[in-house]
Order: sequence, then C-alpha cells, then structure tokens
Amino acid sequence: MNRRLFLHTGSAAAVFTLTACGGGGGGALGVETVGSAVPVTPVDSGPQPVTPSAAAVESVAAKGLPDKILGCYYTTWDTGRFKITDVPVEFNVIYLFHAKPESRGSDGSYNNGGNGAFFFEHYDAVKPEQIQACRARGQRVILTAGGAQAGYAWDNRTKSTNFVESIKVMYARLGGFDGLDFNNFEAHILSAGNVAAVSTEMVWIASQLKALYGSEFAITAPPQPNSPEQQRLMADMAKAGVLDYAGPQFYDWSGFNAPGYIKGRVDTWVGLLGDKRTVVGLSANYSNGPSMADCLREWDAAKAAHPGLRGMFCWSAQTQLAGGNAWAKEMAKRL
Repeated sequence: MNRRLFLHTGSAAAVFTLTACGGGGGGALGVETVGSAVPVTPVDSGPQPVTPSAAAVESVAAKGLPDKILGCYYTTWDTGRFKITDVPVEFNVIYLFHAKPESRGSDGSYNNGGNGAFFFEHYDAVKPEQIQACRARGQRVILTAGGAQAGYAWDNRTKSTNFVESIKVMYARLGGFDGLDFNNFEAHILSAGNVAAVSTEMVWIASQLKALYGSEFAITAPPQPNSPEQQRLMADMAKAGVLDYAGPQFYDWSGFNAPGYIKGRVDTWVGLLGDKRTVVGLSANYSNGPSMADCLREWDAAKAAHPGLRGMFCWSAQTQLAGGNAWAKEMAKRL
C-alpha cells in the first residue's frame, strides 16, 4: 500500500514512502461492510498563501462536467517528464494534484496543519496558461485538495471559511478551474467521532464554491472504497445535492487485483450513490495497482451490471504517459 510521494518544501525536495496516498489504499479495511461502524443512508510549512490580488490572472468560468468521465491525476511534483499539456485528449478530466494545508501539523506532516486554509505550491511548474490551454481544448481541470500526509478535518465554520477564502486565491492565480476534488480525509483524518461535523462543513464548503463559481463547478472526491466513514460522508454530500460524483480508488493494495473484487465494491457504491454519481478509480502502468487486464476485466463487469456508470479515472497521468498512452486509448473505447 505504499507509494513514493515527492513533496517539495521550500528549496529542497523530500521523498517519503507513504501509505494509501490517493485514498484508495487501506486494503486492511476490506473486511468491513457498509455500516459496520457508521450508519449509511443510500441516495439516488511550505510557501505561504497570498492574497488573490497578488498574482491574479483573468479567470475562465467552469464549463461543467462531461456526461462520461475519463480522468487522470496529474502529480504536480513530477513535471519534468510530462507537462500537463501533454495529457492526451482521450482524458476529458484532469485532476491537478494537489493543494495542501497551509502549514505542518504536530506530527510533521501537513495533516490538520494550520487554520483550515490550503495552498498550491507549484505555480512555477504548472502555469496558468498551461491549465487554460487544456481547458480550451475541452479538458476539465479539477484541483485536488489533500492527499497522503495532507489531510484536514474542517469541523467548524471558521476553518471552513478559511478554506473557501484560500480557494479564491488559488482560483484567481490559476486563471480558473472546473471544480474541486476533496481528498482531505486520508490517514484517519475522518473518524466516527468527527464525521458528522466534517460532513456538515464539507457540504457548506461545496455549497459556497458552487455559489461563487456557478452550479457547473464540480465537486468530486476519491474515497477509500471500504471506509464506512467515507461512505457516510459521500452519501451526506450527495443527499445535500453538492456531490457530482465519487470515485472510490482501487490501487495501492494487492487485494484489489483479485477477480471480482472491484466489481463487488462498485456494486456497493452504486447502491449508495447511484450509477450517475459513481466513477471507478483504477491504475495505469502503476506498479502497485491493477494491471491493464485487471482494469479491463473489472470495468467490463461493472459496466455490464451498471450501464449508467459515470466513468473511470487512473493514477496517474505520468505513469500512463510513460506507458505509451495505452490505458487511455483502451479505456476510452469502453466508456
């Protein structure tokens, strides 16, 4: 379940081996069932933030999501091999990974660091004009907030307000983007004890962002597929009408590769959210995830059972490109 994640802090790059980086790890939870801990109700110190005026560029409004999603996570610490503009047009959604809490927490990671605000540290590596070039050719760019060692529990309105204000900064500096991908609930940030409060605040945050940037501003999330707390959070956001889709992640644990495993968990998520709000997170040319054959088998089975599935995404854009774009070409045929 370990992924090597390169986090740039100041002038030095630190390399960490992390567990469950994108939210899809945590295979040890595979024995849990929906509602085993939390009831679920189905529904159909890095660079500091700057003020929006400091480096704002003209923003382009969100354009709304495609009917079917083929997405990939573009990792902003790995721009040397491929630029974001190299992401092939087969992908209609690009997750810009990632923004993180504005300061480090008590354990030295960014988990729960600061006052709720987040920041984006790679403006020089991923430039606004590159993001806007992707958007201009029809790709949606969605900013991810959080990730491994960068989780946050907004459990009161002050923290949530600070987060919204920080999104305004990033939106202005990047020239606009098409949505926010919540990946803040890793590393046991979300628990049975705080899920109700965090759910309330994340619904409020999402509502504020849609009010600011329009109803087509997307709200997505990549939950761990077996976490009851994350299932409840996604269900609460869907019931509130603010979640466009959730994409449970099936990589960073070898157990996900077993025949039928992914399809079975997709059944659970479709029962929870409905097929239109369910996207399947897979891996592309990534050593700690399902192979191409695994992805094809499980997607075909899930799609046969749920023809209305919204789509799929892969970790990551760079590993996929290093594999010659084979994953995107094959999966695009199957949407």
